[in-house]
Parts: sequence; C-alpha cells; structure tokens
Amino acid sequence: MNRNTDDTARPLRERLFEDIDSLVLVFLRVGTGVAIFFWAWLYCKPVDYDGQMLPLYDPIFIKPRFLFKYAGFEWVKLWPGNGIAWHFFVTQIAGLFLTVGLLTRVSAALLCGSIAYVLLVERQIYLNHYYLLSCLAGLMVFLPVGRRLSIDSWLGIERKSVVFPRWQLWFLRFQVGIPYVYGAFAKMNGDWMAGQPAGIFLDERRGIWLADLILQLPSAALLFAWGGLLYDLLVVPMLFFRKTRWLAVAMSLGFHLSNSQLFNIGVFPWFMLAALIVFFPADTAQSIAHKTKAVLYWWKSKYTDRPATIGHLRILMRAESIARNDTDSSNLQLQSRSNRRGKTGLFLAMVYVCVQLVLPIRQWVLPGNPSWNERGHRYSWRMMLRRKRVLTTFKVVASDGSYQFFPSRMLMTPNQSIRAERNPELVRQAAVELKKMVAGLGVQEAKIYCLCLASLNGRRPVPIIDPDIDLSAAQRDWFVDDWVNQDHGPLLDRVWNQDTEQWWMELVLPEQFKPLELHRPSELEQEIATQKQQQAL
Repeated sequence: MNRNTDDTARPLRERLFEDIDSLVLVFLRVGTGVAIFFWAWLYCKPVDYDGQMLPLYDPIFIKPRFLFKYAGFEWVKLWPGNGIAWHFFVTQIAGLFLTVGLLTRVSAALLCGSIAYVLLVERQIYLNHYYLLSCLAGLMVFLPVGRRLSIDSWLGIERKSVVFPRWQLWFLRFQVGIPYVYGAFAKMNGDWMAGQPAGIFLDERRGIWLADLILQLPSAALLFAWGGLLYDLLVVPMLFFRKTRWLAVAMSLGFHLSNSQLFNIGVFPWFMLAALIVFFPADTAQSIAHKTKAVLYWWKSKYTDRPATIGHLRILMRAESIARNDTDSSNLQLQSRSNRRGKTGLFLAMVYVCVQLVLPIRQWVLPGNPSWNERGHRYSWRMMLRRKRVLTTFKVVASDGSYQFFPSRMLMTPNQSIRAERNPELVRQAAVELKKMVAGLGVQEAKIYCLCLASLNGRRPVPIIDPDIDLSAAQRDWFVDDWVNQDHGPLLDRVWNQDTEQWWMELVLPEQFKPLELHRPSELEQEIATQKQQQAL
C-alpha cells in the first residue's frame, strides 16, 4: 500500500520542483515595484486641507491629535519630526529599486515593512490592496525575482537564472487569486445579493458617465452586484483553462477598468490586470516578450535599410528555444531540485498558505455581521460590502454631574471621522483619548458616553454602541463586545438617505442624549467653536 502511495505521489513531487521559465517573476516584480512606488507617491501628493496645500501624509498622520492602533501594537509610533516624509521618500526609492532589480531582496523587505508600518501606525486607513501589495513584496524577499533582467544579476549580487521551481508559480497564483475567491464568498450575503450597497454606490456616482450608463439598465443595482459576485467567483478557474482564459481576460478588463472609473482606488485595478500573467502557462511571459521583439524588429525594418526576413521572425518567435539558450556555456542557470532547502521552502509556503486561508474565516466565526460590528472585516478580502453613514457625538459627564456634548469632528480629523466612526472599537479608542484630553483641562474622573448612530447599507440609523455605558471604561474582548449593539435593523425597501443634519430630529434619541433633540449637529459644532473662542479670549 505504501509503495502504491509513493508511486502516485512521485509525479506530483517531481512536477512541483520542475524548472519552468522565470520571466513571469520579472513581470510581477516590475508590476509590484511600480504599484508601490505610486502608492507612496500619492501620499506625497499635495491636497487641500483647511485652505492649505499639504502633502497627503500631513493631514493623515501629523495633524491628528492621536492615531488609532491595533491591540498589541500600541508601541508602533509615528516617526519623529519629518520622519513620515522620509518614510514615503525611501519607499519610492525602494519601489524603483525593486522595479529594476537592484538590491532586490532588501528593497522587497523595505516595501513590505513600509506598508505594514503604515497599516499599524494608523489603523483606520486599511485598504485590501495595501495588504495585498505588502504580502507580495514580502514574498519577493524569498523568491528568486532578482535573478533575471535585473541589476543584481548583472552585478553578480544574485546568481543569474532563467528558471524557478513550478511550486513557486502556484504559490504566487494562490496569493493573487485569494482576494477574488474570498471576495466572492464574502459577497454571498443577503445585503449584497439584494443589490446593496451596490445600488447606493451607483447612485452616489451619478454624473460619472459609466455610472449613468449602468443606471439606465433595468435592475441596475442587482446586475452590478451579481455581476461582481460572478466575476470574483469565476475568474480564477476560468483563467486556468485555455478555452475560457481569454474570456476571463476580457471580463477582467471590464471589471477593473470600470472600478478605476467608479471608485478612487489608485493603481489597484491596473496592478490586478498586470498580475493576471501568473495564471497563464509558465512560458506565456517568454512568448509575449519574444513576440513583442518580433513586432518591434519588423516595425524597425520598415524605417531602416535592414529588412526583416522570414527567418529572422521565425527565430524571434521561437520563445521556448530562445528561453533555453538564454545563458552561456558557463551554466548560469540555477537548477531547482527537491533538495532539503527546496523542501523547507515548500513547507514554509504551505504554512503561509494555511494562515492566509484561516485568517479570513474570522468573518464567519465571530458573532454578528462583520459589515456592522467590523469584527473580522479586515484582512479577510471583504471588498465594497458596506456603505455606512455615521453620526457620532460624545457626552462628557463630570463628577459633579455637569456635562458637555462633543461632536466627533472636535476630536478627530475629517479623514479620521469618515473612516473610524464606522468601527466601534475605534470609537472606543476615541472615547479613551477624549477622557485624557478633558483630564488635561482639569476635569478629572469624567465619564464618556457616546451616541453613535449608524446606517448600514441604507437602513434606518440605530445606535451601534450602548449609549448608557461609560465607553472610556469599556473593555475590548477577543470574541464579542457586550457594549456593541449587534442588531442593525432590517434592510429597507427604500434607502434611508436623509441628511445627517436631520437625524436628531427624526429619530428617537436615547435618554442620555435627549437634549440634542430638535437641534442640528452643525449647531452643536458651532456652539463648541464659540466656547473655544471665548476661552481663548
């Protein structure tokens, strides 16, 4: 029985360690380097902030009174002085270095660490494509991405090679493909399949030609939602089969180009299109490269005295033959064998795969709806699944019973307010910071209550946090928080689209916040601003 098992397993083992053309690694290395370069460049791009033109990193990292943290990573502090500017400058340099293959492994490690640092130092700015790019850069520390068409291979820092083991290509396919697969599973929920928040996203983008075009279709929201679900579910398996591969490419072009028009997600759609190369047969990148050479040679011959002959073109088109003769007689190829080092690498890759498979399962294991309570939402490839409108007001109660209301915008920057208020844990952190702030003003032992009204995917707003507890004293639990209201209410036939200025007047407020009835949030903000001006005088 063992003999039969070994005979069956041997072909798979040999195939996993079989040498295949490595040009696909060059394509992915360049794509990742360019994508992260532009990611860092966007943070240095000037934006308008209170009438000033400042680099984007300034209002996100420097202007806030405090930064939100993950549990256990409170020690990750913002660089002192102008360090965050240097952080993004070094990241851009490392991105260029990875692109050209200079100090490839060091550059990849810097890029992985750079994105990880940004995600840890300010928790509220998480995006899935930040996470994906950091993962890919981290993998390139260990993969032979600098052994071909790189400065490292030219200088001798990396041994030249035109091959790498097949299992590493499957490893990359897993990393690029997992956002699609888990993204599809995450979309299999009642809201998305009912057309929300897809319909809200389309309606908010009226005036953009593509959104207006989609909205002309019958049941536009359902078509948009189900189209996204089916694309995520089918694109990866379709890319593996020759008969459906080019249809999958066409679907990908439509999906990612439409996302680039409708949503502000930077270079992500373009990178995902470039990364499709990993799903093609191993020699596809080499074939594309040599066909491109053939076309360029033919085009050049039209404007020179050296006509391209059929023989020249045939030689250039023989990608497989050329790939096998890329190195000289000194045997510069690094042959991949199933030796101890290769087996160790495969074992570590399998451990990494298991972690990536298990981590997103939190969204289905933890109690409640992750789109509502945010538990398990991050690092789970949940994309475009929630549209939350939130209005947050804190109530500071002194030991003598006197109290003062504080709008969230008086504590957080606009960027923080937009992102952080939809996450109960981040609102709790804000309450803790508010208690520290008022203590510095002489109000000791204050209690902080919070009215955090949230509307999920067009529902009627309800408090997401218990308004009757001292939120600054609430404890974060590993499984479920008893201070979070898990009932977000039913999905409405008609989207709740009332302006937040009307919410206090249209909703029944909890007893702690009854004095806010018949008022507008802007009136409270103006009252606080006036008090601050009077105190300054």
